[in-house]
Order: sequence, then structure tokens, then C-alpha cells
Amino acid sequence: MTISTQTHQPLPFSSAVGSLIEATDAIRNFRAIALLALTFISAVLVGGVLTMLAGGMSSPLLVFVGGLMAFLVMFYGSNAVGIMLMRDAQGQPGMSLVDAMLVSLYTSHRLIAVVFLEFLIVLAAMITIAIILFVCKIPVLGPVLYTVVFPLSAIVLGVLVFALFYVMLPLAGPAAWSGATIFQIIARLNLIVRTKLVSVILLEVLLFLITTFVALLIFGVVGTGVSLTSGMSAGILGLGGQMNMYTLASGLNGGSGYIIAAGLGGGLLLAAAAVVPGLIFTKGVCIIYLNATRNVDFSASEASLNDGLATVKKKAEEARDRARALAEQAAAPATPAAPAASAAAPADSLQCPSCKAPVASDDVFCGACAHKLK
Repeated sequence: MTISTQTHQPLPFSSAVGSLIEATDAIRNFRAIALLALTFISAVLVGGVLTMLAGGMSSPLLVFVGGLMAFLVMFYGSNAVGIMLMRDAQGQPGMSLVDAMLVSLYTSHRLIAVVFLEFLIVLAAMITIAIILFVCKIPVLGPVLYTVVFPLSAIVLGVLVFALFYVMLPLAGPAAWSGATIFQIIARLNLIVRTKLVSVILLEVLLFLITTFVALLIFGVVGTGVSLTSGMSAGILGLGGQMNMYTLASGLNGGSGYIIAAGLGGGLLLAAAAVVPGLIFTKGVCIIYLNATRNVDFSASEASLNDGLATVKKKAEEARDRARALAEQAAAPATPAAPAASAAAPADSLQCPSCKAPVASDDVFCGACAHKLK
């Protein structure tokens, strides 16, 4: 299933800020709420049950498997929620939970590939700068070169890190949820970094403040309720000092039945409380992405990326062909050596060493200059 994108009219920055407030409307998308709550609760249950089993069996491998399974549930479930909220932000008809999960299973791998490529870009930049810094170790010329290298390296790395954590990673999800392929995502995010880096960062800071305020409000209510309930439970159930945050957090690894139940139930409660901030943040990044891509022509950026990839592919094929030719040349059998010259040259090829006149093999003296041959 392909998710289409919708054409939008350009908005000024003030209107973009106003539209970002609409991210709070995500709490009215009941399908997204149900799917995200189910995702969080399923991840807690899967991770919690496997952790309890690992605690009883003393198996670190089972702990790793539990963490991996919980991550996969969170990853694909969160992407399915993102797909639903992107359609909502685009004004498109909603989709069922099953369809959203199927699209997520089919397309979410693009995010893993994009994140991997983005970190490779940063790693390549750091390796290049490291090589240049090694060149700066040259006596006399090195300090002079370092005067230019140091500020340029700081600017390049700073921009790369900001672009990675404030544009590439947050907006890679909305780009994938809108139906873009891996290379389309890279091309579009690259153009956003080059043209709208500052405005995108400002909108993300505002989104962070909105999400943080909502999260503090919700977790304040939940924290107050948990504190009061824990105190009452300690007195009524006779748990004493066992009802504290550390014990509840580690209760899945052992303890009484009440502690295990409180730890599992508390985890489910926190997962449910995280649903609303998660929805607001997810729809917020969708709105930021749509605002950053309104009426932007990505054809030139995508064509440039395709040309660069074609050039790299061509050079890789040339290097592969050259390596194959060298390997075949090295594996070829050696050319047989020319036969050794006869110890005794033919008679008609003998010459006098003095005058170079032809002589016979049985001549004692040269017939031309009387040079003694034997």
C-alpha cells in the first residue's frame, strides 16, 4: 500500500507555528490512541514476561531476547501510529489498525536504512577530518594549516550533528510515513537541511516544549496517584518499605507476588500515560515535515542524488572489473621459456673474430686475414 502526499500551499513561519498547536488534536484520533496504547502495553508485557522468566532461569540471553522483542513491537507499532497520524495531518481518510500495521511492516525498514546511511555520512566526515588532522602534524606547515582546519572542522561537525539530531532523525519518520522511498527520504531531508534548517529547529523546540508540558501534567497526575496508592498499599497489604520506586522497578526480577504485580501494573500505567505525549509529538513532527515540504520541488535534489549514486556505482564496477582482470592475470599459467641456444652454432654462422669474415668449423686460419683460429 502506497501513501500519497497532498499538495499544500506555502505557509509563513507564524502560520506554521499556529498549525503546530494543532498537534494537540491528536488525542481525538481514537484509532491512533488505541494502537499506540496497545503498542506500549504489548511491549511492556513482552519485555516484562521474558524478563521475569530470565530472572527465574538466570539467563542473560533471555533478557536480550526480551529487550529485542519489546523493541520490535515498539518500532513497528509506533511507525503504524505515525502512518495514521500522517494521513490525519494530510487530511486524508483514516485507515484501520490492521492496514496501518501492514503498511508499517512493509515500509518501516526504510527508517533503519536511512538512519544507517545518515550515521555513515557523519562517520565519513569524521574520518576525513581525522585524516586532515594527521596531516596537520607536519612540522612548521602543520600549525599554519591547523589554523584553518580547526574552525572549518568545528563548523562542519556542528552542522552535521545539528542536522542529524534535529532534522534527519526526527523527520525521517514522517518522510517514510508519507510514502517516500529510501533515496527520496535522503534527498528531501538533505534539501530541508540546506534551505530550512533554522526554521525546522525552531518548530521542533516549540514542539518539545508543548510535549514536555503535556507530559509533566499527565505524569504529575499519575505520580501523585502512584505515591498515594503505594502508601496505602504498604499499610493495608503489610508490604512495609518494599513499596518504593526502586523495588517496583526491579520487582520483575524477583520479590513477593504483590511486588511483581505492582511492578507489572505500574509499567502498564506508565505506558498508558505515555500515549498522549507520544501522539502529540508524532503528529507534531508530521506537521513540521509537511510545512517544510510545502510547494518544494525535490526533483533536482533527487536527480542529483541519483547521478551521484550512478557515478559511484560506475566507479565501483570499474574497480571490480580491474580487480577481476588482475586476478585472472595472476592466475594465468607462466609463458614457457624460449629454448636455450645451442652450444655449438651452425657452421655457416661462424665468423672470424678479427675481420668478421665467414669461416668453416674446421679452418685453422682465416682465409681473409690469416688470423689463427685454433
